Amino acid sequence: MDTAQYKALSIKEFTKAAEIYDSGHAGIYELCKDDYPPILEELETEPFDTLLDVGCGTGPMIELLSAKYPEKHYTGLDLTPKMIEIANAKHLPNTVFQVGDSENLPFDPESFDAVICANSFHHYPNPQKFFDGVQRVLKPGGRLILRDYTSFDWLVWLMNHVEMPLVNLIGHGDVRAYTRDQVREFCHKAGLKVEKLEKQKKFRMHLTARK
Repeated sequence: MDTAQYKALSIKEFTKAAEIYDSGHAGIYELCKDDYPPILEELETEPFDTLLDVGCGTGPMIELLSAKYPEKHYTGLDLTPKMIEIANAKHLPNTVFQVGDSENLPFDPESFDAVICANSFHHYPNPQKFFDGVQRVLKPGGRLILRDYTSFDWLVWLMNHVEMPLVNLIGHGDVRAYTRDQVREFCHKAGLKVEKLEKQKKFRMHLTARK
């Protein structure tokens, strides 16, 4: 599949998922909630004022952050209009949700103290464009905090050559999983300094990188 086909699949998948995404019966999307506490914990290690959530879905991460830090300024970006429609209906203070592409971030340079990305990165057909965009929109000294799937190299290969094609057949827009070495190289090419890059339980990668 090409880039447009992957993105069309993702929009179709998450238009349907949007209706249950915030519920307690979100099926496979319940796994996404495992990523919220580690990202919150990482954000608490230093102050921030402006934050961008890429692949924000219906805004659950920003909702949690807004409840704890209502004075901060938040922006949520998602490719799926239905996700943004539901996020906007929450009327969170100091928050803007908008439809947009993670590979072409529609923001001015040096706009954000922090960029977060939770369990969305494996849907991006052109991952280097995402990292390049993050480097552009981060303020000097700002951080990217990203969590997504990874594992041992051989298991990542199986994910990409067996699991991903199967889930594409049933209508999911997953593109591929990456090893830590691959993600480190994306950061290097974008000019981001990796500060933490770990393989954690439940096949999770935890990345923090700084501009």
